[in-house]
Amino acid sequence: MDSETQTIYNSAMDIAQKIDTHLMKTQTYHESVKEMLRMDLRNFLIYLIIADHVIAKDEIRYINKSLGYTFDSETIKSFAMNSIVIRDDFLNSPPQSMKLFLDCATDNIIIHESKYYDLKKLYLLVFQSIGEDFLSNCRHMDKTEVNQLTRYMFMLESNIRSHIRSGGQKPYRPDSIPFKLKSKEEQAEKQESDIPFVGTISGGDKTREDLDSLLEELDSLIGLDSVKEEVKNLINLLKVIEMRKKHGLKSPSVTKHFVFTGNPGTGKTTVARLLSQIYCSLGILSKGHIVEVDRSGLVAGYMGQTAIKVSEVIEKAKGGVLFIDEAYSLVNEGANGDFGQEAIDTLVKGMEDNRDDLIVIVAGYPKEMETFIDANPGLKSRFQKTIHFPDYSADELYNVFVSFCNENDYILSNEASEYLKLQLENYVAHKTKYFGNARDMRNFLDMAIAAQANRLLTDHISSPEALMTLTPDDLKDIFTIDNA
Repeated sequence: MDSETQTIYNSAMDIAQKIDTHLMKTQTYHESVKEMLRMDLRNFLIYLIIADHVIAKDEIRYINKSLGYTFDSETIKSFAMNSIVIRDDFLNSPPQSMKLFLDCATDNIIIHESKYYDLKKLYLLVFQSIGEDFLSNCRHMDKTEVNQLTRYMFMLESNIRSHIRSGGQKPYRPDSIPFKLKSKEEQAEKQESDIPFVGTISGGDKTREDLDSLLEELDSLIGLDSVKEEVKNLINLLKVIEMRKKHGLKSPSVTKHFVFTGNPGTGKTTVARLLSQIYCSLGILSKGHIVEVDRSGLVAGYMGQTAIKVSEVIEKAKGGVLFIDEAYSLVNEGANGDFGQEAIDTLVKGMEDNRDDLIVIVAGYPKEMETFIDANPGLKSRFQKTIHFPDYSADELYNVFVSFCNENDYILSNEASEYLKLQLENYVAHKTKYFGNARDMRNFLDMAIAAQANRLLTDHISSPEALMTLTPDDLKDIFTIDNA
């Protein structure tokens, strides 16, 4: 594996180990999630290996070295023939480890040791990265294997969307992807070419009359004073430029594209959504919607397909904002066969071709974003404005926690309120590089709600007031786990 893929793989395995540890505390017996994930990745790679009916030595070396197996050509053939990999419904059967990862993505455990805060995203990323790395290391890679990777990733994404929609309570009902291992003749006759869109599209319903309400919404955000000032200064400049145009005066050029830097949970995505609507209300954008993607929404399996994928995303974003989260992950220095650079180069061209009705916002950690901007000379000239999103203070985090409580019909007792303020002061004073800001507060509330439920059922309490009120006992485990 290349270094980035190895890091992603190690992160996923670390999370799987933590899930195992968590399950051991609540269950007398469970299968190892870590081993399940390793086997799921094994099946995934064998599925790619047999796609073209050729088992090459470099493919065998990759699976053995990466996942710790000792396959040879005959054992892989034997394993494939007797496993689920060749079943017609293989692509309708999500990996065993997926549900446990998805359940723990919303469980009351916090994992700060991984830089990937979204476990759903990490689960997708480990398959995507290993699949791309595998194909880039195979000398005889062809479109058959690439298309099988695309189909497998679509299956994973479909199952995750299904799981989210059902709240994790319903069985998987993925979009049907009939699978049959075709002969070489059949593969030559028809090649799959559809590339699924991976991301979200929202907004686009604001009008020019909504500017005041949008500014009020911006002002209502907790903290972010420096960010609000930056946005308002920009709006004032745009208004003056419009006045100058009406009087036939020359207008200074204003950058439309932005770099948002800051740690997770600092409101970058929220402000990007507001900015898309504000620009629409000012007449700069025709639609005002926002398309949110990350690496998985831009990078595909082979040269050419990535360019198509990026172009399609840009097409969806025309008239609005394209928001690329963790944009630095597109840069994979020194990795042969990585297609992130192709995505960057295509993005630069798309920004130029659609400069009149498209705004691109890239976001991520400050240091990493510097590396991203240096990846292509065209990026520096187009991203001239950087807005930094500072970490929240203890008081701001408290207000964020209270706002989440209000949204969900919970309140803090006086004692809990004082306890939380004190603990957050300590939490901020000793924050690490994995500090999650508002995202942590949402996770903390989930943990407090779970603790409250256990307390109320144990004490047989069910009054409306008790159901709403969080006490210090409901908050203690949060900071115990965090400091462990």
